[in-house]
Amino acid sequence: MSANQEISRCIHPLTKISKSQLLRINENDTEKLKQLLPKEDFLWQLALDPCSHESAFLHSLQIAPNISFVDRRDISQPANLCLKLFMQDPHWEFAEIIFNPDATTLVHTHSPSLELPPEEKHVTASVDLSNKSLAIINIQVPAHHPITDFSSSSPLFEFFVRGKHLESGKLFCTAQPNILAHS
Repeated sequence: MSANQEISRCIHPLTKISKSQLLRINENDTEKLKQLLPKEDFLWQLALDPCSHESAFLHSLQIAPNISFVDRRDISQPANLCLKLFMQDPHWEFAEIIFNPDATTLVHTHSPSLELPPEEKHVTASVDLSNKSLAIINIQVPAHHPITDFSSSSPLFEFFVRGKHLESGKLFCTAQPNILAHS
């Protein structure tokens, strides 16, 4: 039996569109990360708020910091975590979710390399952006994987969010790899 959990968050872009937009440049990015994040992206600032969407509940990390995924107690059971991000600004849409290749717990968005031992347990994720105003991130933690921390600062949630401003056509990306912990 696996543990299934679902959390919903509302995303509010704080970035204002201007002629002198800041590029998302981070001198501390590793080479792996620089290969994944386009250099042309602009800096995207996001905030998490209490959700007005009917399927979500009061979940702002600033107002209710304890509302999060429940940590795993039994590693013999797999865990399935579903994080739904609802875009609250009609001028923006989600473009991509990029997991941090340098996180202490790697999350694979594709099948892990065949070079790894078959007994190695890997965390995997699938991202559904078919509805551009809703990002659905499903993270599967296999049985016997050692991670038990499912808090908002867990390395499981180290991902960058890319978005597109619909009127300007410009692409933006968050500066930090975990919007849940940095809001």
